Amino acid sequence: MKAVVVDKYGGPEVLRVKDVEKPYPKKGELLVKLYAAGVNPVDTYLRNGTQGYAPKLPWTPGLDGAGVLEAIGAETPVPEGIQVGSRVYTAGSLSGTYAEYCLCGPDQVFLLPEELDWREGASLGIPYFTAARALFTKGNVSAGESLLVHGASGGVGLAALQLAADINVRAAGTASSDSGRKLVETCGAACFNHHDAMHIAQIQDYFGGAVNIIIEMLADVNLADDLTLLSSGGRVVVVGSRGKIDIEPRFLMTTESMVVGVRVLQATKEEKKQYARRIAAGAKTGKVKPPVAKEYSLEQAGEAHRQIIKGPHAGNFLISIG
Repeated sequence: MKAVVVDKYGGPEVLRVKDVEKPYPKKGELLVKLYAAGVNPVDTYLRNGTQGYAPKLPWTPGLDGAGVLEAIGAETPVPEGIQVGSRVYTAGSLSGTYAEYCLCGPDQVFLLPEELDWREGASLGIPYFTAARALFTKGNVSAGESLLVHGASGGVGLAALQLAADINVRAAGTASSDSGRKLVETCGAACFNHHDAMHIAQIQDYFGGAVNIIIEMLADVNLADDLTLLSSGGRVVVVGSRGKIDIEPRFLMTTESMVVGVRVLQATKEEKKQYARRIAAGAKTGKVKPPVAKEYSLEQAGEAHRQIIKGPHAGNFLISIG
């Protein structure tokens, strides 16, 4: 089979397509035939080998994908409602999803809602599970609260707005491009240009003062401003950061608010089941509909990595397979 293989850590140029042996599922493993794979920023960090976790080489990137369950390893429990031939999506993989086939654990495979196609299914895993964890597990968002997604036009930001649309929150997002802002508005949220020097004041005016919960995609740029927006008991949930930032802790003290980080790979099996149920419910109502920004072939994986980090972009990045 064809797969993208990394033999040494480095830039996008280390991503090479090779012919490798098709895997066979052993005990505790499921084999998925893939039709699409999701590309996430975390894939680029792992490829570099410099973000605190360096995968063992040779390594095939990719945690997200969509396809058909091909085979089940001996004595392997199968998720409810799934059998050989079922349409599935992955949120994690044992062997990497930039390939024609991948191995997964039983807790990494989920039934693909019938309302979604392969491309949309491959966009679910990391973006939507991260968004669900940020909103519900760490942010404890509830109906009637106000929500700001700071950096809302990417995969996680749009996922957060779509999932929040089902629970009656007043939502707003920020984006820097016209296309990104239009996409945010399709989720039923107001949108502000975070390159506008007045956007913090505009957000305060929109919410009538403070915000209950902020999902933050670039904390090293925005966290200091986020703290000025928080209501009493407010929460900033940090999804992404690429550096350091100075903040004024007194804002946290005076509002008794908090900052918490999210790492979706820490999710338990039961939490992942909860996230999958929310996704399925949202797909049924039409609220969950992952937008695709760009699509690449396996041979173009390096370019996908260059572009997803370069930004800005509106929607999810995919690799089409087969």
